[in-house]
Amino acid sequence: MAETYKKVFNMAFRLSGSRSDAEDLTQEAFFRAYRSFGDYEGDRPFENWIFRIVTRLFLDLLRNRRRRVKAVSFDAPLNVGSGDENLYFDMPDMTSNPEVRILEGTFNEDLQRVLNSLSPEQRLLITLADVEAVPYREIADMLGKPVGTIRSRLHRTHKLIRARLEQIRRENQVGTVTTQTGKRSIGLVPSH
Repeated sequence: MAETYKKVFNMAFRLSGSRSDAEDLTQEAFFRAYRSFGDYEGDRPFENWIFRIVTRLFLDLLRNRRRRVKAVSFDAPLNVGSGDENLYFDMPDMTSNPEVRILEGTFNEDLQRVLNSLSPEQRLLITLADVEAVPYREIADMLGKPVGTIRSRLHRTHKLIRARLEQIRRENQVGTVTTQTGKRSIGLVPSH
């Protein structure tokens, strides 16, 4: 059970990118699994069933956040342009905390950067199919989409990831050059 809890938490964390959201999603998923255990089909793996619950909870969380208005504070000044009056707004810090940055280090830095640039839906598909190795049929059932749609969206997302990684590699090649002595120098790649 502890191993399943860890896998569910890791999946929730990969989807949400937030430890507190992952904890909430994990707790709610196990609560719902316990509450509706009578619906569990014993011939299917338990982990796939609870992954489906986490996925649905994550999608609900995304929908709720899109509808929610961002919180603002009137403590920081914002000049409105006309007159001497200032409005005060303070936006929340949405950057990753140190713990998230450490956990993100499990992937290659460039790959992690590309994964972070994906939309939540694309990240969900990659997490389910490539990280958790959930079969396409299960993903289709979780998301209520045809298998063909899942395959084509994954194909497009994989293509996007490859293109963005290739772009990063080209940028890195332009930024650093190895000299004949093996030392690195910064600058453009010389043309011969």
